[in-house]
Amino acid sequence: MCNFIQREYDCGHFRWIASKWCRAYTITHKRCPPDVTHFECVDTICGDCKAKQRPPVPWENLIMRHNNRWGL
Repeated sequence: MCNFIQREYDCGHFRWIASKWCRAYTITHKRCPPDVTHFECVDTICGDCKAKQRPPVPWENLIMRHNNRWGL
């Protein structure tokens, strides 16, 4: 089994970070069930929540975006 660290952020989200891959994963690249060997709480927010807190880009209204896939 692969060893993982479970990290809890201030925003309430969790992430599982691999600390050691097992031999089966290094050969096949198929994930096995995680074995959480360490738990840590951090005083920051996750990357998803950081992206939501960024101010809007001032030139966003100048970018022409097509609504359909083919640009017609």
